[in-house]
Amino acid sequence: MLLQHEQRLGVSLDDALESLALRIPAQPVKLMVSAMRIAHETGGGLAETLERTANTLRSQHAMELKIRALTAQGKLQAWVVGLLPLFLLWVLSRMEPDAMALLWTTRLGWGVLAAVLVMEFIGVLLIRRIVAIDV
Repeated sequence: MLLQHEQRLGVSLDDALESLALRIPAQPVKLMVSAMRIAHETGGGLAETLERTANTLRSQHAMELKIRALTAQGKLQAWVVGLLPLFLLWVLSRMEPDAMALLWTTRLGWGVLAAVLVMEFIGVLLIRRIVAIDV
């Protein structure tokens, strides 16, 4: 709407498009502005150029959704890797309370628990970093 208003006030199309790109710093808007400026400068078919731009943006959006779906499995795996040892600790405490009491009462047990927690934290961070794909 502001682009049209600027055009009516006499601002050139290039300047109006540039201000639009500055107001909305999103990649799809920049792509559309570039396509419109090129079509305006070369005299090409604007409708055809915008159609190709729309197809490109649709393809990019579909790819982002596909990547998000594929990385969801990795995110779930991070949760499983993080929670499985805690669950196992609980199960073993119920099955063998005398053997597991050594973890809570001795220095070596506390050291083992600390090492497990540190390795768990590092493992979850690594999985999350591997799964975090920026498109």
